[in-house]
Amino acid sequence: MQRLAPTLVSLSVLGTFSLTASAASAADNSQCAALAAKVVGNAKVEVAEAVTSGSFKPDDGTALSGLPAFCHVRGLAKAAPKSNIHFELWMPIANWNGRIQMTGNGGYSPAMSFDQMAALLKSGSVAVATDTGHTGPGDDLSYGTTNDDAIADWGYRSVHESIVPAKALVTAFYGKAAQKTYFLGCSTGGHQGLVEAQKYPDDFDGILAGDPANNRTNLNLSFLWRFQTVHNQSDNSLILSPADLKRVNTAAMEQCDAADGVKDGIMSNPVACKFDVKKLQCAPGKTSDCLSDKQVEAMSKVYNTLKRKDNGEEIYTGWVVGSEWVEGTRSWDAYWADPKRADQPIRGEYLRGWIYHDANWNPWSFDWAKDVDFARQRVGAMADMNEVDLSAFKKRGGKIILYQGFVDPIVSALDTAKYYEKLQKANAGAADFTRLFMVPGMGHCNGGPGATSFSFAMNTDGDHDAVLAIQDWVEKGKAPEKIVATRFNKDRTVAMTRPLCSYPKAPMYSGKGDTNDASSFVCK
Repeated sequence: MQRLAPTLVSLSVLGTFSLTASAASAADNSQCAALAAKVVGNAKVEVAEAVTSGSFKPDDGTALSGLPAFCHVRGLAKAAPKSNIHFELWMPIANWNGRIQMTGNGGYSPAMSFDQMAALLKSGSVAVATDTGHTGPGDDLSYGTTNDDAIADWGYRSVHESIVPAKALVTAFYGKAAQKTYFLGCSTGGHQGLVEAQKYPDDFDGILAGDPANNRTNLNLSFLWRFQTVHNQSDNSLILSPADLKRVNTAAMEQCDAADGVKDGIMSNPVACKFDVKKLQCAPGKTSDCLSDKQVEAMSKVYNTLKRKDNGEEIYTGWVVGSEWVEGTRSWDAYWADPKRADQPIRGEYLRGWIYHDANWNPWSFDWAKDVDFARQRVGAMADMNEVDLSAFKKRGGKIILYQGFVDPIVSALDTAKYYEKLQKANAGAADFTRLFMVPGMGHCNGGPGATSFSFAMNTDGDHDAVLAIQDWVEKGKAPEKIVATRFNKDRTVAMTRPLCSYPKAPMYSGKGDTNDASSFVCK
């Protein structure tokens, strides 16, 4: 258990393709520059420059070092009159491994993951990223208030409008097409991955999609529901506190932590935990170290499914036991209210600006019957990606690995599981091209007490077994049954490894061996 974490992704190579010495020299001066002002479909190249090996600073000022020489391209795609989708394309001048790998985005942010692009470039891949069609702070949704084109670009067009010209520019630069193309993303990046499989099945060969927020409008309605549930309407004061959440989590862990054979602060399958929050209800005369009747009611509502008031239709699943308080990362309280406006739910601008176009919209005025339809009709077609017929993606040989933090306090693990189960029913032989892996002890995309280092989609350090798994599935036909995840100590030595199991299986201790070693667990 003393091995050190690698600093780069140890990706297998399809077959390297390098420019010749003379071509590499030419690329510095002409081959890369020849892409300048090139028009490909809806896109035009704005910048094309050869970057020598060493350091590089992209537009956001990120200091990157140890890079190989590459051709840096920045393009602008206009899919509609008010559309402005920028993308970055970084192509290694030597030792290209034949892959294009695109990174996803987070939340509603235009930020590109330049550190991820740098690591992909170092591994020999062409790297691609997009700003999703807008600029500005990551928590600012005002770009969509008066521009539906910007909402559509963010919601479903930007990745497609970036990867199509990127592929063409790769072919123009190297004189040959990429052998395989991959998408790696989590949260909104997971949403983007599912968009691609649903709407543009020819864009990618393999998709790694984590904690996908593809059920977007319903998710944001659930944030509104949580806001109403944990606040008093009279003054917007909180009914529950972070301390209450921690108290509940501690009690749930005491009851269910050891169900997988190991008492380690990680529930392998929290859905199986039959925890009753009423056990913490204050006895008559007691007011401390317990929950009031009102607090118990609020907790129960968040655990349970949100339904319409008129017909009982499920709007969004509840959250699993164990997600109330996730040590070291965001918990339920982070998504109770807008940190800038305590009188508004988190993502209130989605409702206030994108749906109602009313700066004075009152979140307590929402009608949980007719307004549900209004919200879906107004934005749903641009932001909700819940289609389950992926036959076209399957037919061309595409593969998807979904993963989900089991104690994610933002995107409910139950919602992701529900989508995956619908997908399985809708596609004959779905296991031939899709797998879901729940991650015990992981919050939203990362963080938490579990073994959470396994995917390149949200970080650039450590082992990236999920990336290798999607490549092996696409390139070698080897379907993953489990993925080994790692938890590192501060000095980057390995603290523990744990298998992630193909859903609905979960890791259980075999009863033999080191409980910090993945080989001591079986998927059941």
